[in-house]
Amino acid sequence: MSQYNFVVDASAFEKGLGNIRRWCNGPSEKLSINLYIPTFTLRELDFLQHRRKSFSAKESLKYIDTLTNISDYGNGHDDESSQKVDIVIEFPEILDSINWDDVNVNQVGSLDRLPRRLKTLLKSAAYKCLDMDENDPLRWILLTEDPQIREAAKLCDIPSCSIVDVDNILSKELNLKSFQNSERFNKMIKKNGTKQQDENGGDVVMTDFNKTVYASRENGKLWTP
Repeated sequence: MSQYNFVVDASAFEKGLGNIRRWCNGPSEKLSINLYIPTFTLRELDFLQHRRKSFSAKESLKYIDTLTNISDYGNGHDDESSQKVDIVIEFPEILDSINWDDVNVNQVGSLDRLPRRLKTLLKSAAYKCLDMDENDPLRWILLTEDPQIREAAKLCDIPSCSIVDVDNILSKELNLKSFQNSERFNKMIKKNGTKQQDENGGDVVMTDFNKTVYASRENGKLWTP
């Protein structure tokens, strides 16, 4: 069984809630997922829900509550309970024990000028990803869709990834139909095309218009005005 451990920020939930749901609902015999929810994530989603009227933020908070209840009580009958998912909500007090200099390990001046809320997230990510939690032997990675956070994490030597990165990996793990269709489509393109190099030296596949192939689509009726 494969295990994946993610420190999830608010942008990942807001832009990729559907993906996260799908991962957590995957076959439990193939996959185990651990989610660590920083204090920043909950506060940011709450802000987006009430101040920006974000529907995805509202649904994300509801989903976190659902997973938390399943984790606490177990044996539920929701779809989420069929998957081996463990969710940990951060204790805010932990942040007080983390020294900022231990997060900004490379002493980058621009990081010192970040808003406090982003420093809070980096503290949470460093706590799990840089092995500050002595009671946790797992390897964690920050899941974010925010380019600013991803760049800041890189400067702190904190590993990070995007929803697309994880989706590509987990689709292979779960052998999802969407991934199979995509792979089949790519193979057809390569088979019917000729490999050439572009002006930058990169490989491209040139196809014949008369041999055009199309990606798989669901059955349905064409729209007519």
